[in-house]
This record gives sequence, structure tokens and C-alpha cells, in this order.
Amino acid sequence: MNQPNEPITAGALLDTLNAKGILHDPEEAGKQLAVGSVGEKVPIYLRILTLIGAVIATGFFFLFLAIYGILDEDTLLILGLVFVAAAYGLLIVAKKSNPILHVFVATCSFTILAVSKIMFVIGFVEMFDDLFSLSSRGEIWPATLGVGLATVLTYKLFPFVLDRFISSCYFLGFFIGAVIALPDLDSSVMPVVAAWIMNFFFLAYMICAGFLLLHEKVKKLYDPVAYALICTLLGLAVMQSGLMSDPKLEPVLGFEIWLPNFIAGFGLLYLLSYAVGGFKKQMDSQVIVIAVGVILLAFFTNAGILLSILLMVFGRMNHRPLVSFTGWISVTGFLIYYYYQLDFTLETKSYVLLGSGGLLLGVRLILNALVTRKEQNSCE
Repeated sequence: MNQPNEPITAGALLDTLNAKGILHDPEEAGKQLAVGSVGEKVPIYLRILTLIGAVIATGFFFLFLAIYGILDEDTLLILGLVFVAAAYGLLIVAKKSNPILHVFVATCSFTILAVSKIMFVIGFVEMFDDLFSLSSRGEIWPATLGVGLATVLTYKLFPFVLDRFISSCYFLGFFIGAVIALPDLDSSVMPVVAAWIMNFFFLAYMICAGFLLLHEKVKKLYDPVAYALICTLLGLAVMQSGLMSDPKLEPVLGFEIWLPNFIAGFGLLYLLSYAVGGFKKQMDSQVIVIAVGVILLAFFTNAGILLSILLMVFGRMNHRPLVSFTGWISVTGFLIYYYYQLDFTLETKSYVLLGSGGLLLGVRLILNALVTRKEQNSCE
């Protein structure tokens, strides 16, 4: 056995454990140790440099194809499929490569996959545009179907989380735009119809995101879709804030423009109720203050602020830092926009700013109290 002053090698450690009968499969343990010793994490700066290099190389490659006339509108769909196959081949090569080469080849695969999807969607639009040209905005439907088809076909085939997220965001956004473009109505009625369509998707996307993030049987594989739903909800909240501040639409839009506020407020109340095991079981001063505060926010702010607070609460209580970070960033933006739109003097706005700062501090304190209460309930 090795002396204390001698270095302990991996082989000596495996031999010692095997001699004591601790290892059930010495050969497999040796393989795993070898993989672990080689598979050290690649520095983040090297990953970034590799990504930049792969993007530049891929761009020059497509420039070469364009110069020689290989890229044609009639062949873009087929080329997109060919490049998807090439990206998958590179992914297989990356899995069998050493860590440094793996990062480079996998990044090339990701870049080629992204470009292949763009080619596929453009080719799909060019090929099927005549079937969907019901109006001047008919191109959005083949684009929506093309993005959806490309997303579904490659979702499980490629393990790139960023690709899944971006593709899902594009499809969700295109789908809303396609539905809004369906009715060919008068310009005075169109804002009302568009507002109701956005309200429907605001509710539907919130329910879907909550299901994907809260349901225990949903796999982590679909987290990118949930995050894409959250980003699309934030985009809808931005559109609602813009519609609320447009003086031209003020006489046209009524209750439908305020509906997202109450949807987000109800979602926030439901989440808080879910966290404490139901308001009936935990009816105290904190719960009453929370409920009153959410109702006041629904009447006097916009859906973006409520949605951002909902994301902060959800991320904090379910240990999802990315969701919580998104909530903190978005609430900052929505608050700045809200202050900018207030028709008050600068002095009054400063008082409102002071009050909202106290409100956010109170939200943080209540979040900590709710997290503690949730952990206590789960231990009982």
C-alpha cells in the first residue's frame, strides 16, 4: 500500500478498492475515471471564441455558396434538409471527440442547424405561399408552419437548449401574428379584435407555462418551451402597455385592454395560494396584505409589472434562478416605462418611485417569509 508521503495514483486507488471488494466492476470504474480525467470543463472564454469562429466560418461558407449560385429559392427547402443532416453528422462526431474538439464541432453543428432552419423556413414559404395567400399578410401562415415543423422535427434530435428556446419563441410569436392576421376587418374594429386575441393567448400561454413548470410529470426536456412561453408573455405585456398608452386607441379600446392585468393578478394570487397551501388554511395579516396589494396593482399598473412579480415569486419559491432573474430584469423595464407614461410632475413621480421601492422591498420580505413557510409545510 502507498506510504503517506507518496502520491496516490488513480491506478493504485482502484487496485486498493478492488482488493477490498468495494468495486463490483473494476473495468467500468477505470473507464469512468479515464473519461472524468479527460473531460474537464472547457473555460467559458474558449467556448465564446469557438462560437465566434464557427459563426464566421459558417458565414463565409454560405457566402461561397451564394457567389457560385448554389443558393436558389427553388432549392432552399432541400438545402435546409441537407444542412440539418450535416449538423446531425457533426453532432455525432462531437460526441466521440475530446473535450476541446467537442466544443468546436458541437458549436459548428449548432450554427449550421440554425442556418439550415432559416433556409428551410424561407424555402417552405416560397414553396407553399400560394396555398396561404388569403390576404396581403398571408405569408405569415407558411412561415409559422415552417418554423413549427422545423422546431418539432429537430427538438429531440439535437440537444441544444438555446436552439429549442429560440425556435419555440419564434413559433409562439409567429402563431399569434398569424391568428391576428386571419380576420380581414375594418381598421376601426381591428384593434379591438387584436386585443381580444392577445388576451386569449395571454391566458393560454400562462396556463401552459404554469403546467410545464409546476407539473411533476413534465420532463426537463420541455423547460425551453416553458421559458419561451414566459418570454412571449412578456412580449404580449409590452404590446399591452403600448396599446394602453396610445391616445388614438383610447376611445376604441375598453375593458379588453385591462383584462391582462386581471389575468396576471389572478395568476399571482393563485401562485401565492399554491405556495402557502391555500389562503383558507393560512388566512392571516400577511395573506390579506398580499391579496389587497395584488388587487391594487391590477387596477393601477400594467400586466408587465404583475407578470414580472409573478416570475420573481415563482423563481424564488421553486429554486429556478433563471426565472427569478428574468422577473427582476423585466420588472425594472416595466417600472421605468410606467413612470415615463405617468402624467404627473417630477416631484410626484419621485414619491411614486419611493413608494414602489418600498413595495419591492416588501415583496422581497414576503417572498422570504413564504419560502420559509412552504419549507415548513413540506416538512410536516
